[in-house]
Amino acid sequence: MKPNIDQCIKCSICNVYCPVLKATGLFPGPKLAGPDAERFRLQRKAIPSEWLEYCDYCKICERVCPQNVPIPDLHIRSRLAWKKTRRPPFRDWLLGHAYLMQKLGSWGTPISNWISAWGFSRWLLDRGLGIDRRSPMPSYRRRTFARWFQSRPPGKGQPLAYFHGCYTNYIQPELGRALVEVLEKNGFQVRVPRQECCGLPLISNGFFGLAARLGEKNIKSLRKMIEDGTEVVFSSPSCGMTLREEYETILDLPGAALLKDHVFEICQFLLQLYEAGKLDTRFREIKETYYYHVPCHLRALKIGLPGLELLSLVPGLKVIELPEGCCGLAGSYGYKREKFAIARRVGKELFQAIQESKARTVISDCEACRMQIAYHTGVKTLHTVQVLGRAYGA
Repeated sequence: MKPNIDQCIKCSICNVYCPVLKATGLFPGPKLAGPDAERFRLQRKAIPSEWLEYCDYCKICERVCPQNVPIPDLHIRSRLAWKKTRRPPFRDWLLGHAYLMQKLGSWGTPISNWISAWGFSRWLLDRGLGIDRRSPMPSYRRRTFARWFQSRPPGKGQPLAYFHGCYTNYIQPELGRALVEVLEKNGFQVRVPRQECCGLPLISNGFFGLAARLGEKNIKSLRKMIEDGTEVVFSSPSCGMTLREEYETILDLPGAALLKDHVFEICQFLLQLYEAGKLDTRFREIKETYYYHVPCHLRALKIGLPGLELLSLVPGLKVIELPEGCCGLAGSYGYKREKFAIARRVGKELFQAIQESKARTVISDCEACRMQIAYHTGVKTLHTVQVLGRAYGA
């Protein structure tokens, strides 16, 4: 179904809330990049402007629009039409295929981690490819989450599938382990279906065809699970948003609509268990104060803040929600040399709020947010599930 651009009443609320527009004059705002640019595109008129590339796809504009105009979808359609007129740089291809780099980095540890942290290699990436040498670089793990999961005996209980995503698999396998332990504590047998990268890095960098191929494989695998009566959970809001929304609205993949009612954010799933009286609430006391950052893509899922509600069940734990704001990294966005400073300015208010609060630990459900916050503030970052795992005594 084509979005109705005439719903836009030009109130410019989207511009007021756009974090990139606040951070730089290089981006004219979501109203022009979305509905207005779509009108040009429908008239087969080119939009030869690089400002289309400065949207960080946080989806805040869609959330605040009083007319429910799908501005990010319109904007990404304009980007796709523009990209057809130019050849994308190798840098964008590389960042879009981050899952391949992560697989290679995991295989090559510890040498790959040493190379990625080496000043000279960072300089080469900066000057040769345009990947900013100041950007946060992940540390790869040789023993991936998938390898750990395959090496352990299967659990018992009701089957539940886990879409772990690339970051958890290659960079933060301890998050996946915590999630499995939390679910097994609640009587589930976790299964890990065959899965590819969700494809969001490819979508963000303009490779829609390649993203569609990955999406088709994921839909085929998850559909088999769902048809067998097994629901699916995810721990990355960005991956989950791609599965539940982008496969259908952006990539127009057959069978994508099935995922929307059977794929759940992990905290959303656990909160539903609690509301049904089925969640194990025998949490141990944690006498600490944590700060909680809500990722943009979690808000885009429109499921509320289930992580905050779950954390309120842990005895002794005080959790303070940080002021709403985008961290700026937005996947591969903040790695690009021309956007690093913009990404830092986008997250400046959030970083200042964390530093002024003297927070020692920040919880965020998004891997990009955790990495960006840790890099710019130096504080420890955790996923909600890791805190719940600790409360269970894991």
